[in-house]
Amino acid sequence: MNIRRVSSVAATAFLALVLLGHGATAASSSSGPKLPQLDLATYSSQVFWLVISFVVLYFLLAKLAMPRIAEVLEERQERIEDDLDKAETLKKEAYQVRIEYEKALSAAREKAQDATRHAQEEIAKQSAEVESAAQVKVTVMLEEAEKRIAASKTGAEGTSGDPISSLERSVAQVVVANAVQKLIGVDVTAADIDAAIAATLEERPQ
Repeated sequence: MNIRRVSSVAATAFLALVLLGHGATAASSSSGPKLPQLDLATYSSQVFWLVISFVVLYFLLAKLAMPRIAEVLEERQERIEDDLDKAETLKKEAYQVRIEYEKALSAAREKAQDATRHAQEEIAKQSAEVESAAQVKVTVMLEEAEKRIAASKTGAEGTSGDPISSLERSVAQVVVANAVQKLIGVDVTAADIDAAIAATLEERPQ
């Protein structure tokens, strides 16, 4: 394509030179030659050598300069196309990496939420089990304390007007307070223990 373009330009320039020389010759024929290149006697030889020069110049351009120019242009075009292909490939890879990153991030977020929810459920379950076990143990200890108090009350009815001796009451209060502290971590007073025992005795059928 480039060789044809140069050839057409050279042909156009040649025709322009021929027309220019013809016009100059016609103009100088009336007043006589003033320049050697415009002399009609040498005009035919000038045209001949002009054609020879044009052919030689065209041959040199077609065989030496134009292939190199075409090669450089072709290499440049190939390099541009290669760069565009690489840019498109990198764009696709970047988009794919972004998609994979978003998927991994979403999966990690869901996994973390599931782990947190599972841990909360396990903690709530264990807390409920510990609380239930502690409640059962406290109930058992209260019943044992009630039995001891009742036994002490029965044994003390014949000897003292007080149904529960101070020593038995103190022992029962200490036992129950220690048990509650170890099981559920709550400090209870002697008044709280007496109130709980009294409430339990009232709820039982006589």
